Amino acid sequence: MGLAVIFVYAFFKFAWSYRLFNYVAILVGSVPVLKGDADPAEALAGARLAGAMNVVAGRHFNRGQRAFFFALAYLGWFVSPYVFMAGTGAVLFVMWRRQFASDAREALIGDA
Repeated sequence: MGLAVIFVYAFFKFAWSYRLFNYVAILVGSVPVLKGDADPAEALAGARLAGAMNVVAGRHFNRGQRAFFFALAYLGWFVSPYVFMAGTGAVLFVMWRRQFASDAREALIGDA
């Protein structure tokens, strides 16, 4: 039952993020192009709106991914509570490492 709840949660997070990313595409397409007499303030406002929507969509997608990762740890519960705790710790470590000590993060903030 617990795995079913986790998977349903992940499904709805992914489905909602998919919809929000579609909204992002629409908003990006509606940002005025700065040609001729286009208003820069209007273009900036549209770009900020699209960016904010992208952040929300990414947050929902990330939560769906985390639900799947923790579902793997939850499988340890079928073996023993200790395997469950070790699995949860392992998932937390892997997620921390990918979030804060990965090559991708270094590429984004470093001099790579």
